[in-house]
Amino acid sequence: MKQMMERELSGTDLCLIMSNGVVDREAYQSLYYLYQPIIGVKALGLYQTFWSEMIPGKTKSQYISHAELGTLLGFSVDEFKEELFKLEGIGLIRTFEAKQAAYRYVYQIRVPLAPNTFLNDGVLSSLLFYRVGEIRFRALQNRFRTDPLPKNVVDRTVRFDQVFDVKAGLASAHQPKSYAKQERAAYEFDYSFDLEEMKRQTDRFLPRSFYTKSIDHLLLKLAYVTQSNEALMAELLNARFRHEAYLPMTDSEKQERCKQMMLSAKQKLSREKKAKVAVLEEVEVGELSETETMEGTHPKHYVAKLRKVKALSERDEELIQQLIIDYEMSSGIVNAAYYYALVIKKDNRFSKNFLLSIVDDWKQKGYVTAAEALAKTKEQDELISKKQDQKQERSRQTVGGRRGRSNATGPNPKWLQEEKEKQQQYEATKKASFEAEVPDDEEMERILRELKGK
Repeated sequence: MKQMMERELSGTDLCLIMSNGVVDREAYQSLYYLYQPIIGVKALGLYQTFWSEMIPGKTKSQYISHAELGTLLGFSVDEFKEELFKLEGIGLIRTFEAKQAAYRYVYQIRVPLAPNTFLNDGVLSSLLFYRVGEIRFRALQNRFRTDPLPKNVVDRTVRFDQVFDVKAGLASAHQPKSYAKQERAAYEFDYSFDLEEMKRQTDRFLPRSFYTKSIDHLLLKLAYVTQSNEALMAELLNARFRHEAYLPMTDSEKQERCKQMMLSAKQKLSREKKAKVAVLEEVEVGELSETETMEGTHPKHYVAKLRKVKALSERDEELIQQLIIDYEMSSGIVNAAYYYALVIKKDNRFSKNFLLSIVDDWKQKGYVTAAEALAKTKEQDELISKKQDQKQERSRQTVGGRRGRSNATGPNPKWLQEEKEKQQQYEATKKASFEAEVPDDEEMERILRELKGK
């Protein structure tokens, strides 16, 4: 901490300013009423100066030196550093030192916390209470209190897909594949998870408006996939969203962050995993080849038994979550896909892309149960194998026929016969000429006598 506070800043240092969002009216309310009593007007002025340097329509600035920023505010380098540390400590600025770049520092401007989030933070609210006193603090609480909806009201708001045709126009171009919709209701997981109990445990940090029907359904599936209880899920949600729950987020953003929350929560889940290793051994899994076993067994237990391990690898856990959450496949289909890849196709290296291609094909064809998927896929494999055998048989026959024709004797074409006769005549003429030039026996004896006489 001491080393960080002794950071060296030079007036000639160039820096780059970036932002992680946009300051709206609610954020300004937090700045003036909640942050300013703690950090003071000088630090607030530096924060606003950072924002003023942003290029219009961009999320970053031009390169600027510390000296230029200090001139705008009338700060010395030491004053600049002092106010900067206040902004960093309160969470409004994050500072990064660049390596081998034209600039030395990157200052990331952080959007202020929403008023309710700020006041629900134990440290920040206590510090504000100390600075402004009890009377002013209670007034600020009343100012930013959100009135709950009246009781006995019914939510009549229509959904997005009820108003807008997302399949029409250009939107269809962004959909990689058009899957056949399965003719069944939403997946009913055989897992007792009290969603209301989990929400009660998050009431201190998360407003009820954070939850929507789609988020509820996602959390149920995440709890099923990870086998998490209400207390653990509430702990993860409070830690992940306590500073963001009051910020404007779409359902898709919340869903993505919830999924990442479960994938990155391995340390928090370690206690649960240790307890479940023994449970995996105790869970009785039937015959792995039976489709009834695939349909009635959680993928964690089935795949662990299939792989003959006590605990699944992180890769398998992430893949199972992806298949159930993103691909919206049932546990039976997931188990059947693993069985098909590892047992039927004997994919010892277990390619993730191969498994995804299997599930992708099954989803397009609208298979609902493990029995249907495996039976249809077996018929398809047998048909493919039969066609390949027929193709190889035709290939063998074609090669054999060619060999037979190459050795067969048959009538030659007329032009070939004429060429053959001409060749025979030429060879006969050359032979006669050669024989005429070769001496007979008497001629040879005469030549020999002459040679001896010499």
